[in-house]
Amino acid sequence: MFRIFDNKTKEERLCEKYSQLMERSYRVALVDKKKSDQLNYRAQKILAELRRMNCNKVETKSEAF
Repeated sequence: MFRIFDNKTKEERLCEKYSQLMERSYRVALVDKKKSDQLNYRAQKILAELRRMNCNKVETKSEAF
């Protein structure tokens, strides 16, 4: 019923981290380009790790088109 005590898998944690970083990068881009680029770089490293793990849960903007 509730997922209070369920542990998240490594893929789920990385997907959430990737999404959070991309959202934060987008918001910061309006104010600080350099900080946005740093956040985007970190998110891309996580995405590369997810791809190595063959995780298909994450969609990127480039794949959507």
